[in-house]
Amino acid sequence: MNKKFTYKTIIFLMICGLSFQSCEDFLDEESLTDVSLDFVYTTEEGLNSALVGLYHLNRLHHNNTSSNSFRTLVMPVKSDLAVVRTGEIGLWAWLRWGDSPIGYEGTLLHGYWKHYYKIVDRCNAIIQGAEQSDLDQEILDKLIAEVKTMRANAYFTLYRMFNNIYVRTEPTSPENAFIRIEDKSSVEEIFNLLKEDLDFAIEHLDWNSVSYGRLTKGTAHHIRSKVALWEEDWQAAAENADAVIESGYHSLVQNLQNVFDGINDHSETLFNIQFESDIAGGGNRTLINWNFTPNYGLINGAKYSQDMGGKGGGFIFPNNYLLSLFDEDDQRLDNTYFRMKYYYNDPDNLPAGVSLGDEIDIYQPTGNTQSFYYQRLHPGCLKFTPPAGFDPTVGTQYANYIIYRLAETYLIGSEAHMRMNGNGDAKALQYINAIRNRAGITPLSYVDQTEILNERARELAFEGQRWYTLKRMGMLYNQITLYAGDDGYKDEARDNMQLHFINLPIPQDELDLLGSNYPQNDGY
Repeated sequence: MNKKFTYKTIIFLMICGLSFQSCEDFLDEESLTDVSLDFVYTTEEGLNSALVGLYHLNRLHHNNTSSNSFRTLVMPVKSDLAVVRTGEIGLWAWLRWGDSPIGYEGTLLHGYWKHYYKIVDRCNAIIQGAEQSDLDQEILDKLIAEVKTMRANAYFTLYRMFNNIYVRTEPTSPENAFIRIEDKSSVEEIFNLLKEDLDFAIEHLDWNSVSYGRLTKGTAHHIRSKVALWEEDWQAAAENADAVIESGYHSLVQNLQNVFDGINDHSETLFNIQFESDIAGGGNRTLINWNFTPNYGLINGAKYSQDMGGKGGGFIFPNNYLLSLFDEDDQRLDNTYFRMKYYYNDPDNLPAGVSLGDEIDIYQPTGNTQSFYYQRLHPGCLKFTPPAGFDPTVGTQYANYIIYRLAETYLIGSEAHMRMNGNGDAKALQYINAIRNRAGITPLSYVDQTEILNERARELAFEGQRWYTLKRMGMLYNQITLYAGDDGYKDEARDNMQLHFINLPIPQDELDLLGSNYPQNDGY
């Protein structure tokens, strides 16, 4: 009996030994390719690949047609300059969405919070890997500088949207993944990191990038000047704006029709999200241009064409307040930034009594044809039109998307010099008049906050900066309650706006992952 038990025991122990050996072999990981974490974060090729991946991650925010590409459009339409006719994006513009941290709205807000923190975490990992590698220091400094610019931009965006944010510079790891963050970072901590990152980038980046679309010294100076405006450090804002304007590497594009050509590879662009058709990694088609173009193709005698912006859904338009800010002869209205008129162009379907090339004027902004006017004939925005040669009958298109450009740098510089030296400051006037001269309108002899704000509206409408500018100047609540939508048409935001809406609520599912005392923004 004992012998039988002993044999069974020996056999059992042999099987266990083999099993443990098998487990050890199984757990002894062996990379089947040359790509591993060690490769990515310790070699020059790997770090550069990680950096390119960072641009891909940044583009994902703009790279889909979900709910008619709403994610790119939320901040541009939450302003005093837009009238939004319909769609999910209308719910954001009318301030029916975006004021709750729970439910479906919380899920949508989660997309912004998670997107930018994912960029931050990826930046932290690349920076840590680069700093621990033994590569040439000059190569490392340039790479780290580019990544720090991306991190600063992500944190700056998070702060302006959500206010109560936390900053950290170490990547997520098994050691810290479950540590709960108990409190928001102070404003001082946030801005110190922004300035440290951007100052490092300015020191080490070149004015010219290794390839178009990459972050440069000019981008870093531009973001640094914006950060300085939030701190009311007018001297730093002026110095960084001056540096870009006077660099010799950037200049205003004098032909306004070439500013937004769908490619945007020119001297005015400071940061551009890139898309390209028919190549691997070129991104997806979007509906951004479709949102801003009226559906004039529904009119008998009109067909979708490249020169009228292509196929549109007629969702988002410049409102009457924005249009009222333009002089009649402002060239930004002359089929450059905006298209004001549409024409009969379909010879096979012309209505009786009209000729090819006649202006379409069959609808009015008030009265019985109001809904048709806003859908089919309202002035549209041309800033997101695809490159020449696109198929105008298709709503989804490839087009590069400008995040920052030199025209804003000029207006930042004008504001900073005005706030330092007064309303008649020569440089403040020089900078704002450079924008006005290009548009063909009378130069100013006096500049104040109202002139800056109005010129920013005319020049930068729908480029995603308005909400932040109004918030910074303390004018967001007043401007939304006075001007959002059009009088009597889609102007619900005027009544729905509340003082605490200047900050978006932190999504509840994200708040649940933070410490029990982590503060939600006031009012939510």
